[in-house]
Amino acid sequence: MFYSGAFLDNKSELLSNLSPRIVPKGFSHKGCIEKLPKEIDFPVIAKPEMGVGGLGIKKCNNLLELNTYMSISGNVAVRIESFVERAMEFGVMFYYYPETGTSEVSIIEKRYPRVIGDGQSTLDELVNFATLKNKFIRRDEVKRRLLHSLNTVVEKGEVVILDYVGNASNGSSFHSINESINHNKLKKFLVEELYAQAGICFTRMDIKANSAKDLLNGDFIIIEHNGVKSQPLNIYIKEGTLISRYGAYKHHWRSMRLISDQQRALGHQTISFNEGIREFFRQKVKFKNISAAMSIEKE
Repeated sequence: MFYSGAFLDNKSELLSNLSPRIVPKGFSHKGCIEKLPKEIDFPVIAKPEMGVGGLGIKKCNNLLELNTYMSISGNVAVRIESFVERAMEFGVMFYYYPETGTSEVSIIEKRYPRVIGDGQSTLDELVNFATLKNKFIRRDEVKRRLLHSLNTVVEKGEVVILDYVGNASNGSSFHSINESINHNKLKKFLVEELYAQAGICFTRMDIKANSAKDLLNGDFIIIEHNGVKSQPLNIYIKEGTLISRYGAYKHHWRSMRLISDQQRALGHQTISFNEGIREFFRQKVKFKNISAAMSIEKE
């Protein structure tokens, strides 16, 4: 992982280090596309190869939509991957301490914005009301995608999911899952898949699975994984206290430092402070250029 994930990373390169059975099929591309590789079907997800924070993520249902996206992206490399059809999305933080061989896992459910029908209101009215309560919902994009259903009255109790990106910037919320669940099977699986196979000690993953049980049993797909620029997602749990949020950050940074110390003790080299500063400013310019190209797609 480039500089341990402190800066922009190439998504395809990161995912290529993992087992193909736990990542979506995908490829990197610039410019228009004549047809998809035979192993990939629509719908697909298109996103900047080196984007962050949900920037420019777009679900494309056909070649016309995909090439419209590609024309907007210009010279920016785009990762195109199969859309993962799983019912739930989770944020999973993984820490592995190489000297002791111990590991930690924390899990947060990422719940997409949604509306629930009352048997009287149309979908358009429910979306308008939801955006008054949640300013991060991408209302215009949601309405374009659900255009043919907007005037339909949503049956009482029916749930309509409004987005497919588990980011706070798109209106998703974060929730703790049952703290009594046993993480041991998942920890063992991640140690084998991440540390043993790819040497990864510290990452936060965005994972899709059909249930928390499937996640714990290793039946999931990793759609993103990030390095030391990751935040512990439990700081965004609405019910969390200020003290619990500070505690999560303290543990996060302390674990990062401990893993770094252990890695250096095992012979891994670190960059100099001056090199890190120079790279920071290079990456800042690169991110500004990517943001300018893709901002139209962050609807």
